[in-house]
Amino acid sequence: MAANGESVLAVQSQTLAAGQRLLETWQALEPIVKQLIDLVRAEVEAGELEKPASLLSQCAVVVQKVGAAASGVLKTSEGLAKLSLILDASRPIRKTPGDMTQAELSKIVLATAKQIWESGKPCPTCGTEHAVEVSG
Repeated sequence: MAANGESVLAVQSQTLAAGQRLLETWQALEPIVKQLIDLVRAEVEAGELEKPASLLSQCAVVVQKVGAAASGVLKTSEGLAKLSLILDASRPIRKTPGDMTQAELSKIVLATAKQIWESGKPCPTCGTEHAVEVSG
């Protein structure tokens, strides 16, 4: 996974698309399920029990599977939302140099120079090395 969360965003987008397709599937199935329930009701009122029980059982299996899929998509999207929050929280928010004051820019330059000095590396601008102080 990329440190900036790009792959998380891609999976999250795919999960949202899967959730949308699942909703579209249920919208297509709901009228059929309602008609099957009405058919079962009519058969039971007519005294027939075996055929309506089978239809009702098959209908229940379909509804249960759609519900299980919806639950899986929901859990996945909740997990991805939490993960993206964690990734966003760990990313520092930095101003662009154009939005910074002269004092802020000066602090950054001085902090960078101090880090270079303490690391013992040569100056990136002129290339000269500074003497390492030995306490003694």
